[in-house]
This record gives sequence, structure tokens and C-alpha cells, in this order.
Amino acid sequence: MPCACPASTISVPVAAFSWRAATAAFSRTGWPRSAPRRPRRLPRGSKSSKNSKNSKNSKNNQILETSMQFKWQCIAVSAMLLTSPAVHAEAYPSKPVRLIAPAPAGGGTDFLARQYAMRWSGQTGQTVVVENISGANGNIGASQVARAPADGYTLLASYVGTQAINPSLYQAMPYNSEQDLVPIGNLATYPFVIAVNSGVPVHSLAELADYARTHPDKMSFGSAGVGSGGHLVGELFNTRHNIKLTHVPYKGSAPMIQDLVGGQVQVIFDTLSTAGPFIKSGKIRALALTADERVSSYPDIPTVKELGEPDMVIQGWYGIFAPKGTPAPVLDVLSASLKTVLASKDYQARVLSAGYTPAKYIDRDAYAKFVHAETQRWGGLVKTSGATAN
Repeated sequence: MPCACPASTISVPVAAFSWRAATAAFSRTGWPRSAPRRPRRLPRGSKSSKNSKNSKNSKNNQILETSMQFKWQCIAVSAMLLTSPAVHAEAYPSKPVRLIAPAPAGGGTDFLARQYAMRWSGQTGQTVVVENISGANGNIGASQVARAPADGYTLLASYVGTQAINPSLYQAMPYNSEQDLVPIGNLATYPFVIAVNSGVPVHSLAELADYARTHPDKMSFGSAGVGSGGHLVGELFNTRHNIKLTHVPYKGSAPMIQDLVGGQVQVIFDTLSTAGPFIKSGKIRALALTADERVSSYPDIPTVKELGEPDMVIQGWYGIFAPKGTPAPVLDVLSASLKTVLASKDYQARVLSAGYTPAKYIDRDAYAKFVHAETQRWGGLVKTSGATAN
């Protein structure tokens, strides 16, 4: 009979118990038996009734012996079951958890990892330590999680760049993003804002495309780096409108946004968390969001879908992953805990205030399909752009 455990209690069961194997094991050492009886030699001329009586006694002895064997089997099996680790279930998590953010402190990955860690720790009472291990667009930190023990105590808070873009951007990856990591669920999504320097005389996407077409040598767009989300969305815009905005890669969003304000580049495709303060101050002008719905914190910015460009709907995202081979009961606990975090009004408000959209909960299978589809889509954009990080 299965152990009745609380929902938050799990165990990793040992191999299924085999009656045949147990019986064979005890047969090799011998079951406790009653002492063998020496056959009685009947005197000559004994009557058949005596033979019948002896036969009856022999059958009784066999029944008794079989009964004793069965009792010893029951005792042995009970002892084995009571000492099995599956009976003594252990709550997960029962010790501190490492949550690796493969990006520097202060960025979106770090922010969302800490928001999740704080609330999950509050649910379980266990410490969740966020570790920033950056480098190679997230590959270094993610590969450490891919090689970590699959016990649920080393997890990854990753983002679209590491999980969906890198497999096509890098010719040689230190791990397989889809085979070595198990998707748990999304933390948040974000659209890209298409914004221009306030001196550029355009106020819509159509005007931007027309202006770029008539001023091909004067229009460039900045991004946080080769192969970044902003770079690939910019190339998507070029392809959609058959224009050529010249790409200018930077080492991060901070120098890029400063050059946009200063007029060194004319356009960016970046996050609201980066561009938002400059939009509100009037230093740059937002033309559209690559979303299918407006963002409540920026209600005046239209979406590309509204503007008749549904093919430009594309978003970045952040999610939680575990090493391949993590037991299903642990994955189920992680998924259920994430569902609780995403339902938190406090979490939703904090994420929205930072320019992100809190993710809607979906189960692990649905999220795995989402990540696969995103890997295919972003991979196609990488190939179109010709970007490479090797």
C-alpha cells in the first residue's frame, strides 16, 4: 500500500521489490524448517491402516513446513519494506538550493531570479541562494547546471538568449540546451520596444521604414551585442520591410542607450527596463512594442499587432530549468511552487513595475514545447542575420 505523504513530501523509490528474487535469496540460505523426521521402518506384516496413518502424518508435516516457510517469508519481506528508503519519504527541499543566474548582478535575469528565490524560500523555509555566473552569453553558468547532480539542489534561472539563441549563435556549445536541461516554467516575458532618437522625424513604424529607405546611409540601429535579442529583432524589421538599418553592436545596453540619446545611432530594439526611463523623460521616442497586447505601465505605446505587423510579434522570456535526470517528484514540486509564485499579487506587481510581464503558469510539458518552438524561431533569425559568436 503506498505511503500517505503530504503533497510537499516526496521520495525517490528504490527498485521495485521482487517476490521471486526474495524467495530465491532465502532459498539459497535456507528457510527455517521443522526438524526432518527419520522414516519409520514398519515391521513385517503391518496392516495397511498403519501405512495410511503414516501417509496422513507425512502430509500434515508437509503442510506445517509450508506454513512455517510462508510465515518466515512474510517476516522477511516486512523487514525489507520497513527499512526501504521509499517508506521514509524526505521533504524536498530539505537543504539550501543553489539557483544559478548566468548573467551579471543587476540585470533582468538576476532581478527575476531573486524575486523567484525570495518567494520560493518563503514557501519552503529553505534558503535559496542566487549565484551569478556570467560569461559567453550565459553558457558558462548554464553548463555548470547541466553538469550538476540531478537532485533538485542546483537549478538555473535562464533567459531566451542562453536557451534559445545560443544554440544557433555558437558553433560549439559546452552543453545541449534542450537535452541536458529540463524546462520547469516561465518567470516573465518582455516585448522589445522600437524607439528612435527624438531628433529623427518619424512617429510610426511605417514612417521609420520609409525614412530608412530614403536615407539608407543615415540610419543605424544599436544593440547590446552581436546575437542579442535586440540585434535579431532589428534584423527581422529589416527583412520585413526590405530595408537596411546598419547594425552597431555594443557591449551591453547601457552604452547603447547613451549613444541613442546622443544621436550616434538612430534606432534601438530593446527592453522597456532599459529604455523606459528615457521614454518617460522624452529623451527618446517609442514607436511600438513587439507584443500582441499593450503594457499597462506604458499604455500609450501601440503594439506591432495593432499596427498591422503581426509577424513582428516576438518576445523575450526568463525561465527555470533543472539538470536532466532530476526525479519527476522533484520536478513536480518545483512546478507547483512556481505556480504559487506566479499567482502572488506581490510578485506580479514587482515584475510589472520593472517593465516585465509576469508569466502565466503552464505545466512542464507545455513549457518544454514552448522552449523548443522558441529555439527554432530564434535560431532562424540567427541564420538570417548571419550572426556568429565563434
